[in-house]
Amino acid sequence: MVTRTISRHTVLIVDDEPGVLDVWSRILLDEGYRVARACDAFDAVGMLASNRPTVAICDLHLPGPSGVWLAKMIRQHCPKTAVVLASGDPAAHDEPMHDAVVACVAKPVCRDQLLAAVRIGIGWASEQTTTLN
Repeated sequence: MVTRTISRHTVLIVDDEPGVLDVWSRILLDEGYRVARACDAFDAVGMLASNRPTVAICDLHLPGPSGVWLAKMIRQHCPKTAVVLASGDPAAHDEPMHDAVVACVAKPVCRDQLLAAVRIGIGWASEQTTTLN
């Protein structure tokens, strides 16, 4: 029997596609991360206080406020949370990143890309914890 260590890191996934939420959640849970899920920016903001995610992976094109709006809100409410934007729009990756965003990933995201983005986010959040304390 394999025992998996549960990470102290919570990853918030924000996407309006249930399939993306399911697949990314499964990947992250299999790696031992705690996972919180939201289907839009308002749900995500409402979850910030109770979940205090280390990393938030936000779809750029959400119904209602965009992933960039959400990144700004996350930075305002949880300055130590790393934000990764995800988009299926290739042109979005040519845009300069907002300073609240630590990485961007192109959808569809494979397992290795997702985990690499989370590791980048955890590294950034760790630096913030050291700097902001």
